[in-house]
Amino acid sequence: MITILLLAALLLMAMGLPIAVTIGLVSIGYIFINEIPVNIITQQIVGGVDVTSLLAIPLFILAGDLMSKGGLAKRMIRLASALVGKVSGGLGLVTVLACMFFSAISGSGVATAAALGSLMIPAMVNKGYDRGFASSIVATASPLGVIIPPSISFIIYSSLTGVSVANLYKVGIPAGLLIGFVLMILFYFLARKHGYKAENTPFDRKEFWSALKDSLWALGTPVILVGGVFGGVFTPTESAVAAVFYALGVGLFIYKDLKFKDILPIFYGSAKLTANIMFIIANASLLAWVLTAEGIPQSIVATFLSFSDNPIVILLIINLIILIIGLFMETSATLVILVPLFLPIVTSLGMDPLHFGIVVVIGTAIGLATPPFGVCLFTAASVGKVSIQKLSKHIVLPILVMIAVLLFITFVPEVVMFLVK
Repeated sequence: MITILLLAALLLMAMGLPIAVTIGLVSIGYIFINEIPVNIITQQIVGGVDVTSLLAIPLFILAGDLMSKGGLAKRMIRLASALVGKVSGGLGLVTVLACMFFSAISGSGVATAAALGSLMIPAMVNKGYDRGFASSIVATASPLGVIIPPSISFIIYSSLTGVSVANLYKVGIPAGLLIGFVLMILFYFLARKHGYKAENTPFDRKEFWSALKDSLWALGTPVILVGGVFGGVFTPTESAVAAVFYALGVGLFIYKDLKFKDILPIFYGSAKLTANIMFIIANASLLAWVLTAEGIPQSIVATFLSFSDNPIVILLIINLIILIIGLFMETSATLVILVPLFLPIVTSLGMDPLHFGIVVVIGTAIGLATPPFGVCLFTAASVGKVSIQKLSKHIVLPILVMIAVLLFITFVPEVVMFLVK
């Protein structure tokens, strides 16, 4: 039966149906074929999204959109440029650093790619950067939006496992910084190789302090989102509510880049993106029920443990599967389906569920930048006005570097777990 469902899913995807629709139709088909009561469909779909912690997702999305339109992203880019814009490939490094800054307020890789790509890719092209190379920087740095807190993926993982969101934030910070700085080093050397020289001007201390002063209100957002959760002042959902009102106030009355006429379109756009994510989670929850009914999780656990009892081999295979699934599925669906499958395996090996959380989130984040269905890849290609084929040639090395960091974090957990311990 599972073989038939898999073939049906591949056929539907080949016909161009979205992943969420495909897994929903396949799951419903399984239920009808096996004459299972149809009320299971509504129970699982509604139950999959009827989780209190998921309420933070639309609020994070709305806060990120308000900050992007309200001038906060623009000021963060100015600060990043003042910090690293004078070295070789400075604009590329500015882009990575700006993605790290914006990740701390958006919680979304796609939002980061859209907001910063539209600003930084044209700027790099005007400085002589190859359009494909410039777009690849955005495509591979924007997935930091699901690694650096606040992260929608952390909220989903917490709802699936019960692991503390605050602790997930604590491992997400060093993991995101590590990946971000490794990407900066890589793009520095690639820029030198391609001859993208720095501007012949020294570090401008006055410009740095001016940029820092101008961006203080923007930098206050991560303090609310992350610091409030760390300090026990807010739950993640409450911190997102506070961030929405903060972004509204700063955009409307301090920076004044946000107008009252912009608010309704922003709410509409955020609602559309939220509906898309929730639709994916709902259908993935139904598929997870189908897989459980067929005993697939138990079979996979048994297969893994019979294949090898070497924890290193098993963790390598799990990482490989996460990366392969990430090529074809959106992060939310990947988490909802794979986490219940793999969590019993990794815990039987003695792996901390918190450590596994950052491993699986990084694995799905890499999938955002990989063809054929990486949404950050497509977003960067769209805003950069470059073909996927040309862009894909430039992302190979950054993706390999990110996978190397993923394996490093997998087998040396202390590098990200120290804040919790």
